[in-house]
Amino acid sequence: MEKISYEQYLQLIDGAQVIEKDGAGIKVLDTQQGEIIKLFRRKRFFSTALLKPYAVRFVNNAQQLDTLGIPTVKINRLLWCHSIKRHLIVYQRLDGLLLRDVLSDSTLNSDALFRQFGSFIAKLHNKGVYFRSAHLKNILVCPNGDFALIDISDMKIKKKALKLTLRIRNFQHILRYQADKDLLKKHTEPFLSAYLEASPLNKTDAAALNRGLQSNLSNTSAT
Repeated sequence: MEKISYEQYLQLIDGAQVIEKDGAGIKVLDTQQGEIIKLFRRKRFFSTALLKPYAVRFVNNAQQLDTLGIPTVKINRLLWCHSIKRHLIVYQRLDGLLLRDVLSDSTLNSDALFRQFGSFIAKLHNKGVYFRSAHLKNILVCPNGDFALIDISDMKIKKKALKLTLRIRNFQHILRYQADKDLLKKHTEPFLSAYLEASPLNKTDAAALNRGLQSNLSNTSAT
């Protein structure tokens, strides 16, 4: 991890465009030169982030995903700036569109896209990836048609494929927004059939997963 001074931090963000911020300050910047700067802060004094900062988790997850053959961001630098009490990650910008925006485009072949989405989620689960932030705004559709993961700090990668209970639980995270549920409700069959075709589930587990998905779809979520 590279340590930088406040002056170096100012040089780093000079000319960058703020993409995201909250009450605690800047969260994401675009350098306008093909790189993204993401800032991480520890939200609570007593936190697991004290031992393993979110930025380090982000970098480790990116490396593991790359090893598994799952497209994601490419890390260029991991930094710590004591003056602002922030870890920073500089990574290569990924070109593409948010999956939610693509799936919302009625001019496209929605069933085919939802089948691709279902296969992609099954691929994650089969490879042991439990991505808590796997909603439709954290999956990118790249120009070559592949899906890629972004904002990957909140993730666990198991050594084996996810068990049924974790697969069902992950659907709760994927469908945390009502807008995403409304989209999937219209295309549940192609999404689910593609997921099951790509998953090593027996008939009993497949039926249980279907019930879990339907239960998630029927619940009201945040907008």
